[in-house]
Amino acid sequence: MGFFPPSPDRFTHAAMCAGFTRIFRRATPGACAILLTACVAQPLPPDLPRQVLGLPDTFSRSGSAYVGEQWWRSFDDPQLADLVELALHSSPDLQATYWRLKQADAAAEQARSGFWPRLTGALENTEQRRASSNGFDFSGAENEGNSWSGSLAAAYEVDLWGRVRSGARAAEAGRLAQEENLNTAALTLAAEVSGIWMQLEEQWGQARLLEGQLDTNRKTLRALELRFGSGVSAAADVLQQRQLVEQSTQELDQSRANLEILRAQLAALLGIAPQMLPAVALQYDALPTLPALPDTGIPAKLLLRRPDVKRAQRELLQGHYLARQAWAERLPSLSLSLFFSGGGTSLSDIAEDWLLNLSAAIEGVIFDGGALSAAKRQQQAVEQERWSVFRNAVTQALSEVEQALVNEEAIAARIGHLQERVQLADQITVRQRRAYGLGAVDFLNVLSATNNQQSLERQLLTARRELLENRVTLYRALSGGLQVQDLPQPVAEELEVYRSEDS
Repeated sequence: MGFFPPSPDRFTHAAMCAGFTRIFRRATPGACAILLTACVAQPLPPDLPRQVLGLPDTFSRSGSAYVGEQWWRSFDDPQLADLVELALHSSPDLQATYWRLKQADAAAEQARSGFWPRLTGALENTEQRRASSNGFDFSGAENEGNSWSGSLAAAYEVDLWGRVRSGARAAEAGRLAQEENLNTAALTLAAEVSGIWMQLEEQWGQARLLEGQLDTNRKTLRALELRFGSGVSAAADVLQQRQLVEQSTQELDQSRANLEILRAQLAALLGIAPQMLPAVALQYDALPTLPALPDTGIPAKLLLRRPDVKRAQRELLQGHYLARQAWAERLPSLSLSLFFSGGGTSLSDIAEDWLLNLSAAIEGVIFDGGALSAAKRQQQAVEQERWSVFRNAVTQALSEVEQALVNEEAIAARIGHLQERVQLADQITVRQRRAYGLGAVDFLNVLSATNNQQSLERQLLTARRELLENRVTLYRALSGGLQVQDLPQPVAEELEVYRSEDS
């Protein structure tokens, strides 16, 4: 292909496919289908990323931990693992993507049918009666007639210029692109379920935290009311504490509402109603511990195995083959045909009294107003567009990994600062309460210290969840995807019950 620069010691992708093209000319139709799949599934040359895509030799940061295909199991959270497996089995969106893959399978098989001749047949029986002046007379043998006729027709296009081969390769590349699309959808679903589950665990923790803070604030309010009754505390102190109690109650109500919203979002990912959520989705625990940083490896190897990048590559190849097909459409086509026919008064006469026609025809466009030329230019533009899309997919993949690595370091540093601030806020709150009891400070100082302490505790919990969600993003960005054959295959539904006589 024109957009792949030549390499002195390795074939470019186009050169590899050109080798397959030479084999195709001498291969049987069955072998063509096998070679076709091998051509479009061939990986990119190892040195292509450095030469053309400008990928660095290493990522900015790296760990040493190994992460398997099912990266969500790295969090050691059995409930999360069960929910991801359930989503992969029952998500309607993922199932729709699977059936799009089956459509692409069928389309590729249709395109490969051009490697074979097309054979049709017909069998006809004719009963003849002759009219008389008194109506139909069935008594005389001369008025009766019964005949049989049969025919076979075969047609085959000799693929002189590779039009059929290019069309079949384009369809196979489209099928492989759809396969990677299914892989991408599965990874996205696993990441979304993981993110929602971690938000659920955080909101459950926030509710627990707010319940404790509300209990503390209510105890403080009761103590202030007793002091106010004894004439020790001012009415403003009581009112301020009541306001803090209301604030805590409001935040607790919102946290519980957030739990319901997240459950509804999780149910949508699982393809069920919120009321039908399994028990595993209603039992929450503390957020899991952050696993060790994974080995990010070499960008060229890791990024080019990502299913979204591989899909862009397959679509690029599809555009290349469609351009070659458009070029072949402009050239004359050679077709061979065979027609066999026979007939008589009995069925056996077809094989005894027959006629065989063999013909060869060359057909080409003499003038079409530039339609085929324009179609060729259109496909060439599509090819260039998909090359740009492919490069963009690689660049975005690199950016996602780098952003996740930088963000993880930043969030970890923020958590460290928050932990230190929480410790300081605890000490400040204790000292402010002690000073207020001695009458050394105003209650507003206690209120401000308490409010800040409780806010920092909630911020720390949120930061821990953000760190885990960012790790999900990193795992997804580095993942080579799941094996399509390992993904659950949905069972075809009987749709007749959904059809209406009036529709």
